[in-house]
Amino acid sequence: MTLFKRAGSCLGTGFFLVDPAAWPVPIRRQMEFREFEDFVAQATAYLVACNEKANRHFGVGNYPRYEYDLGRGEIWWSEDEVPVVRGKLIVVGTHSTQSDTWLWAWANPHLAELPLGPIDQVRDFGVAEGITKLSEAKWAAEEVDGWEMTGVAARLLEAQGGYRSPNKLGALFLLFNELAFIAEEERGPYLPLKRETDGDG
Repeated sequence: MTLFKRAGSCLGTGFFLVDPAAWPVPIRRQMEFREFEDFVAQATAYLVACNEKANRHFGVGNYPRYEYDLGRGEIWWSEDEVPVVRGKLIVVGTHSTQSDTWLWAWANPHLAELPLGPIDQVRDFGVAEGITKLSEAKWAAEEVDGWEMTGVAARLLEAQGGYRSPNKLGALFLLFNELAFIAEEERGPYLPLKRETDGDG
């Protein structure tokens, strides 16, 4: 099965999934379970590499505080109460420690009015490939599943990295793109930071 094409990525020269619209007829067979397991492992490695690159170039993971605004679709990191680095967000989903479940962002009614980014493309891929973990809204899960789904989403959407924001009910999993240092004259719109960096990148 030919799933990938060569492309630049966080892993150097890597692969990306071919646009389904470009697939020839007849449509190829769906991804098998073992192939998906291998893809999850590759996607996890991709996310780790992306986060390491974000740390090297922007210090993501080193700053004592972070904040995000889902309405604006932005995340930023601060040191000594001064915003330093920002990025654009894609909301992936949530893991609940109360119910031990994973819920995709596209199915979360609390996020329905927010700009989630292209996370629905991950669902569409799951439907096309017959992968229930990607196409079903909610399912029994551990925290590691949240990281794995974030890795898969990062790989499919070619994200720059991923982040986990814990809360009393579990954790929100996010992707970020377009990282940039915040110029002094641009710091005004950013809210006072509230979250100490117990988030994970």
